[in-house]
Amino acid sequence: MLSIDWNFLLQSIPEPWMLGAAAFIGLIASLPLARLTRRLPQRLFDDWAQAQAEDQAQTDGQAQSDAQAQTDEQAQRMPQEPAASICFVPLKGLAFVAFTTGPIAVSLLALIQHGLALETAALCLLGWTLWVLAWIDVETRLLPDMLTLGLMWAGLLFNCAELFAGLDQAVIGAAAGYCSLWLLNALYKSWRGYDGMGAGDFKLLAAIGAWFGYPALPAVVFIAASSGVIVGLILGFTGRREQGEAIAFGPHLCLGAACIAFAEQSLRPLLSP
Repeated sequence: MLSIDWNFLLQSIPEPWMLGAAAFIGLIASLPLARLTRRLPQRLFDDWAQAQAEDQAQTDGQAQSDAQAQTDEQAQRMPQEPAASICFVPLKGLAFVAFTTGPIAVSLLALIQHGLALETAALCLLGWTLWVLAWIDVETRLLPDMLTLGLMWAGLLFNCAELFAGLDQAVIGAAAGYCSLWLLNALYKSWRGYDGMGAGDFKLLAAIGAWFGYPALPAVVFIAASSGVIVGLILGFTGRREQGEAIAFGPHLCLGAACIAFAEQSLRPLLSP
């Protein structure tokens, strides 16, 4: 029976063809990923609007005996209603071109770094998800649990085979990632009286810890904090951010994770436990 040496066939493919195929895969992946950046936050806002409407209906039903109180309550609640007219239009033109650069770059970098291996597929999954999370967070200040928690479990599963870290380091990394930001936010809230970041940031850092283990967390946080400060200063100097206005921290965490994923050798001194 004739047997085929698939490894030999794959290794015989010219490198430009491999890179072209990787770029094409990234481009094709951009189509569903771009739709995900529209549909997922739209569904979250719709669910929130429905929950708010149900709460208002329940409150109105309890206040039927006092028409004036009911009118006042509706007037007070009206500005707080989520915008039912929010509609995330499909990415088109330059916006879609800008979006496609992320998945294409992830595919190329993963292939260049690991070749045709399981690590390449894993890094594509990680990089594409981080890109979608960063895009959604910039637009909506949301980090959907579906993506952050799914990414965390995927990292733990991949590290059962110790692709990027030992399983013990991954589990500790997930716990340390969540707890560190939760504690930092708790201290900030006790000082200022309001949250400094959302729970989505805790879960995102937990997911990053699950992928690369706890030794990578200091470097990720350092890169994210530095990037956040630089972007905040630039936005402030250009008048695009008012003093005291918060910025989305999720994209900076995603940047830190991407640096660990694709520039590990350069950042190795920062990864020492």
